[in-house]
Amino acid sequence: MKERVNFYFFAGDFVEAIRRYREGEAQVYATHNEVARLLLDLAAEKLDIRVFSFITPTQKSSSPAEGLTVTDLGASKYSDPHAVQAFHHYPADTSILHMPDPKLLHAGASDRSRGFPILANSYNRRGIRASLERRRIASVLNNPKFRFVSNHCPPATEHLANLGVDRRKLVAWNIPVSTSLATASAKSTGGQDEIHLAYAGSVNEEKGVGDLIGAVARLVDKGVNVRCSIAGNGTIDHYRDLAKQKGIADRLDFLGLVSNDQVRTLFSSADVIVVPSRRVYTEGFPLVLIEAIASRTPIVCSDHPMFVPIMRDGVTASVAANANPRSLAAAIRRTVSDTLLYATLSRNADISWADLQATADWRTMIFDWVTQGDEAPYLLARTLAAFDDRKSGAH
Repeated sequence: MKERVNFYFFAGDFVEAIRRYREGEAQVYATHNEVARLLLDLAAEKLDIRVFSFITPTQKSSSPAEGLTVTDLGASKYSDPHAVQAFHHYPADTSILHMPDPKLLHAGASDRSRGFPILANSYNRRGIRASLERRRIASVLNNPKFRFVSNHCPPATEHLANLGVDRRKLVAWNIPVSTSLATASAKSTGGQDEIHLAYAGSVNEEKGVGDLIGAVARLVDKGVNVRCSIAGNGTIDHYRDLAKQKGIADRLDFLGLVSNDQVRTLFSSADVIVVPSRRVYTEGFPLVLIEAIASRTPIVCSDHPMFVPIMRDGVTASVAANANPRSLAAAIRRTVSDTLLYATLSRNADISWADLQATADWRTMIFDWVTQGDEAPYLLARTLAAFDDRKSGAH
């Protein structure tokens, strides 16, 4: 009987991603070529691969390749039990728990199958409930059942270590973006007649979109000729209405969901990329920031705890207080009006890029763990503890 390997993802149309990968079409999401490649490579190893996508419009199953089944669970909100139900209904030998649902993690920790939690999360909320959540997540991730735990990029992985997760099991992951610093030229000045701002990501309050619109309104009030392009899905009509209320509807372009290629073009052509996430947003170091760094366009970002270890104010970004349109507007204006600062931020993309390189390649990490187990040399060499040992040895 084939070994069964189950993947649990928070969302995604993986049948479409596999089709685009096979036919050479551009993906909507930057990660999906690597996801498709991994799933097809594992299926080619004669493993029985089943992928569960949690948040989807409908429930359905299909088989885009021999040995590979994709099941859309049809959940509509984070608290839905669909993932845990699927975990118990479809037993596996190996489970990739690629979503932060605590109940799913607990199910994986108590099940007979091998489990690998892979996250892109941080836990920054304040209060007693949030503190208890951090304790619980550290406890389940420290379960001996999980030899490895991975989070996206070094800041979010160090964040788990600070919560008490064992450094000997923590691995920072990343997926290569399709562009690199080598393809982008450093910029010396922003727009002379009109300042073009770019945002890409979910269009909601915790991602700071309302703060961005408030900042644009403040800049316009100050006489700055500014235009902002917003790419992504979400509560777009709400923010169109907000822009109208503030009298800046003609300064905002809501692009909706666009392809990753279009995001790269948008970032390269912009004068400033804005990443205004509020600190309560539970993201790790977002892929959009990596794409932004690769473009060499100067970045204005919030002081989200996962950003500031890499995005240092006046060095690699202009950093604004989160949930503060006044601070965000000031950071944007400072960036475009100070030509030395603007050129410095563009040039120093090299520093940010280098700071993000102590990571495991996402596809290699999962493939090696599935096929080689807990003693996979690639993973053992890339735990935080292994990097610590090499650093101490160098001194």
